[in-house]
Amino acid sequence: MSIKVENNLKERKDDKIFEQKAHYIPCQVEEDGPANVSEYFEPYVVDNGNGELSATFRGHPMDGVKMSLPDGYRAVIVEEGKRPLSEDAERKFQVSGGFKEIIYWNWDKKPSRNDNLAKSLVWMDIAKAIHGD
Repeated sequence: MSIKVENNLKERKDDKIFEQKAHYIPCQVEEDGPANVSEYFEPYVVDNGNGELSATFRGHPMDGVKMSLPDGYRAVIVEEGKRPLSEDAERKFQVSGGFKEIIYWNWDKKPSRNDNLAKSLVWMDIAKAIHGD
């Protein structure tokens, strides 16, 4: 099986498509479609100052923090148009947007530099320093 990612957005002049909001919530939701986050979640996010955020998801309190990707990096969002019937068939994805900042949430503790996501973002800078440009 091979995976092919096509970027039909690389010639777009409008960079807003690459400034979308992304939330990382440590849970599994049994749904694979769009979610109206801007209406049902984001209005209830509280900025506690010092970059700390709080919110609830399905009645569970969460603590969050905004995390920026390192300079020179941008995350992309890819979507699969139609999944092939065979597991061995080529899969095709399209770039549908991107982001440079992610809001990272935890259920049971405040986000810290010791969390895996935070360490992975630091590792990109460390790898660049070790291996050069």
